[in-house]
Amino acid sequence: MNYVYNLMKLQRAEILHLPQNEGMHTMKSGSDLFAEFPPVSKAEWIKKIVKDLKDRPLEDLDWQMPEGLRVSPLVHADDFQEPPLPMFSQSQPWEICEEVAAGDPAAANRQSLDALEGGVEGLQFHLEQTPDASFLAQMFDGIHPDYIGLHFSGPGVSGNPGAVLAGLESLAKTKGISTANLRGSLAFDPASAAGIVDWRYLADLLVYTREKFPGFKLVTISASTDGGGETQQGPGLAPLLQKGNRYLEQLTHRGIPAAEAAGTMLFQISAGQRYFFEIARIRAFKLLWINVLKAWNAPLKYPDVAVCFNPAVYSDDLYTNMIRGTTMAMSAVLGGADHLTVLPYDAGRTAQATYPQTFSRRIARNVQHLLKMESGFDQVADPAAGSYYIEKLTLQVAEQAWEEAFK
Repeated sequence: MNYVYNLMKLQRAEILHLPQNEGMHTMKSGSDLFAEFPPVSKAEWIKKIVKDLKDRPLEDLDWQMPEGLRVSPLVHADDFQEPPLPMFSQSQPWEICEEVAAGDPAAANRQSLDALEGGVEGLQFHLEQTPDASFLAQMFDGIHPDYIGLHFSGPGVSGNPGAVLAGLESLAKTKGISTANLRGSLAFDPASAAGIVDWRYLADLLVYTREKFPGFKLVTISASTDGGGETQQGPGLAPLLQKGNRYLEQLTHRGIPAAEAAGTMLFQISAGQRYFFEIARIRAFKLLWINVLKAWNAPLKYPDVAVCFNPAVYSDDLYTNMIRGTTMAMSAVLGGADHLTVLPYDAGRTAQATYPQTFSRRIARNVQHLLKMESGFDQVADPAAGSYYIEKLTLQVAEQAWEEAFK
């Protein structure tokens, strides 16, 4: 654990452009606020807890997780050689996204306009078929694509991503805008598909994307082929690291610099119900990906992470799902999500819903608006930093995921 801690400490210092001790000095600048409170060592703290527990062993308080992690709630400053540095030097606003079923372009257009009027910042279009120019023109009628995030997923993307980009290029020309002003992603992950991967096609498509769509992420990597996120064993981060590293290997072999290859990847993580664990999981992945980039001598840059919800985390109690969706959104944001899609509370259960789907989608959007506009979650740089419990859990998750991925 000391090795992992020191590694993460050095990475954060490099990314923040700080000498190793400068972050520590900054954190101590407000230490006079605590002058009235005498310091308590962990040993003293444990002694008091043991006394209060009487005959119960201290280990009874531990959290035994299915992933094999044993997490103690008794984490103290004494567990760290130095106060942990924050991961970011500035606040990290995230993009409020909404998924749009784009089977029918007219219906997709209506939902998109409703979502944009309701404050969405990015649209996730699920395409069953590869769209042609007329399909995209109808779907984007009345929409300014250069003002929002454009994300495309589904069989219509994975089957022919080049055609999707070509359609976007035609749409941009029709609307009189430059493709360089468009930003978004394609849910294209050929390394997860069965059969032989045409790496030359991917490399050529990356070059085309670099020239025409510099604001687009070409490859979206999830921990499973169905986008479910978590695996049964481990925190679900090892597949992300392995797949990302494989893309770096194959693309650099075909002349694409590691930094450029890494820059075209978007990582998708499915959030679960375990609040603190989800915060730690996203933070751990961001730190571990930095370690992968170090191995490739690439510039250190945190990965773009899109967080979504798996419908399996919801129950038949729709009002419980509203609360569950809120806490899951909070954990995603506190962990450092760059894009967040909150699942409507009646997802997969519309027959049980009293109100129309427009209402449930509105509630899902407003969850994120409350986090941004009322709670100010987008105005704090790494709000989880300094929580000894979350920092320790982040290290535990990171250590297990790294060993699972590259043992």
